[in-house]
Amino acid sequence: MQTTLCGPDWTRVDEVAVRGRAFADGRLLQGEALATYLLDAVETAPAADPLEAVAEAAAELEGFYAAVVSTDESTTLIADGARSIPLYYDVDSRVVSDRGRVVRDTTNADRNPVTESEFLLTRYVTGPETIWCGVRAVQPGEVVRLEDGTVRRQTYREYWPDGSLENGDDRTERANGTDHATRLEAALEIALDRLERVAGDRPIVLSLSGGYDSRLLAASLVERGREVIGFTFGRSGHPDVEMSREVASRLGIRWEFVPYDEALWAEWYHGEVGQQYRTQAFGGDALPFLAEWPALRLLLEDERLPTDALYCPGHTVATPSERLPVFAGESRGDDSATGAVGCGSGDEGSEAVTPSLEGLLEYILEIHYSLWGWDDDAFRAAARERIRRGLLGERDSAMIDGPASAAAAYERWEWRGRMSTFTNGDLRTYENADVDWWLPLWDPAYVRAWQQVPLEHRREKRAHANLAVDRYRTVADVPTDRASITDRTLSPVDRHLALVRHTPAQQFTERGGEWDPPYLAPREAWSEPGQHPLAWDGAVDNALLERLPTERGFYALRTLAETGRLDLSDGESTTPDSQLSLPTDDPSDSSTEPS
Repeated sequence: MQTTLCGPDWTRVDEVAVRGRAFADGRLLQGEALATYLLDAVETAPAADPLEAVAEAAAELEGFYAAVVSTDESTTLIADGARSIPLYYDVDSRVVSDRGRVVRDTTNADRNPVTESEFLLTRYVTGPETIWCGVRAVQPGEVVRLEDGTVRRQTYREYWPDGSLENGDDRTERANGTDHATRLEAALEIALDRLERVAGDRPIVLSLSGGYDSRLLAASLVERGREVIGFTFGRSGHPDVEMSREVASRLGIRWEFVPYDEALWAEWYHGEVGQQYRTQAFGGDALPFLAEWPALRLLLEDERLPTDALYCPGHTVATPSERLPVFAGESRGDDSATGAVGCGSGDEGSEAVTPSLEGLLEYILEIHYSLWGWDDDAFRAAARERIRRGLLGERDSAMIDGPASAAAAYERWEWRGRMSTFTNGDLRTYENADVDWWLPLWDPAYVRAWQQVPLEHRREKRAHANLAVDRYRTVADVPTDRASITDRTLSPVDRHLALVRHTPAQQFTERGGEWDPPYLAPREAWSEPGQHPLAWDGAVDNALLERLPTERGFYALRTLAETGRLDLSDGESTTPDSQLSLPTDDPSDSSTEPS
């Protein structure tokens, strides 16, 4: 079998190739040590079921890594629980790579009309498939064995956040003075301990946004006495920029900012370097991440960020909980009595969703398959089956019998579909910039603790947000009401005053002495041409932009561009209507392989 590994820092020991790091028995394993650990598992595996032995060994590893074990008889692929490093293969067991396009080009695979339709409407492909027929991706927490043209898959790490405890119950925990918040905080400390071991004495760089995730990391690391550097990008005056400016100032950390504008995006997106990055980063299952890609490259080129640092995106296992619907019959509790904060999922006033498989299917189709309008019965039937597999895995649909199990199924779907493909694809940005990374809020210890948080405290990431607010309030010495403000709740007055309050030296460098921020558009106007806070409309030819449906955002245009349906640089390119014609002429071509 052909094995082509293109990413950086792969290490090979005999038949095992590994990349990344993981903890086992308190030891940090990387390079040869990690490869040797897996090699021992392979060599001692019983002949009857070597896949099971490799899965058991992988289950003991806690970190972010990928591995390829190649012998004369078979090839085994391993992904960590977050699928932070992708691996791809073809169903006929001919080629393996960490780039999906390599597998596609080697096999000359055609496009799959169903999965391509899913990509056009969501910007990612759920399950193991890609937009190319027969090209598959290893799923999070999965081991795949390829042998004699057959594919065997085993999941060694699942995700089903039902709020239950592995040992004991909530009453026992509360009687002992322990609750979900205490467990979550303890798990965060484990994750931070591991982060510090990976970082060593290097500085830690955070993409600092206006939300709770990166704020939690920044405050926690400052509390531990670490050197922290934050960087932010976008238009000056954008609430995300101004909130991160304030957080960095109050925590006393260095803050670097890259202003975005349309002219720069035209250069970045259509330039040779940008085209090369998008080609390399597209594995056929998710639109390449762009948001911080130019900022990171510019800051490194200008030596405003160190190359010898550990970069930590704020992606977190709590994010799928942010988009949970309100379920019929669910008791939401009294948030005002507990002082709970949330991230504002936008479900206030929306119609309650029936906590059943059917209710979830319709909710996901409406919320997530929405980059374009569409009306295609063939694709609807295929998409419902794909979503069903993502919700349940090997579980029976009867397991969804109330709000708690419906929430668990929904969060599992997001974990395996959206988070592990599109969101974690952000890491390709850091690899492209040739810097080291780690995902502390996807640490398996934090994942386990989050799974045990009850639904009412997972919703809108409340327990996670409360932890972030409390940590930031303590470290920055600010009142709780100020510590709770995010980019979504920052007032227009704060947007005006943030620069002179927190980075007054930048008044003449960032805005040329101007008082008013150049960007004050309200959130409801961001979809209008020229109003996006990242200014990435500049990647679209002006004549083309004028003819496109105004309600369709940049992601929608990029899915068309990635599949060759639209040339963003060509003002004469044929533009679609608001309703998209999907390529599902023959849905029988799509795989029915369970996810």
